[in-house]
Amino acid sequence: MKYFLLIAGLLLAGLTACDDDTKVCDTDTRTALRAAFVYFRDSTDMERDTIFPKVTFGALNKDTIYRRTQGLTGLQFQLDRVADSSRFYLQTDSTAAIDTITFRYRRQPKFVSAGCGVVMHYILDTVFSTRKVIKSIQIDQPAITTANEKNVTFHF
Repeated sequence: MKYFLLIAGLLLAGLTACDDDTKVCDTDTRTALRAAFVYFRDSTDMERDTIFPKVTFGALNKDTIYRRTQGLTGLQFQLDRVADSSRFYLQTDSTAAIDTITFRYRRQPKFVSAGCGVVMHYILDTVFSTRKVIKSIQIDQPAITTANEKNVTFHF
């Protein structure tokens, strides 16, 4: 009986030593760049959101993120976590020319908790692309965090 109480006491102490930080992460840890599509004819024309028929978008020489996806008014995607730049390609329609887009940024690891780990935040420095279909790219919010904000606007 003496050993039973000792073992039960040790087990109880071990279980209560666990802290809330080791529980399953219940916060959003995804940091995605969000881009919107805007169309205008010239500087006097009003900008307006646009929808493309079959968007294909992906990381250059890597994975395709969107393949002939219909009805997109923008994109949401991850940047490279181990490099200070990422390159992508964008085709707005299956017959349209392909633009390449380069994002340059600073990475900032943020510790959330023991259960969640580290989340990578980014600060956009520059964005540039070929000018086949895209006319310009505007940085709206350079900080890419877990917040649901539009970071860049693609002008067509």
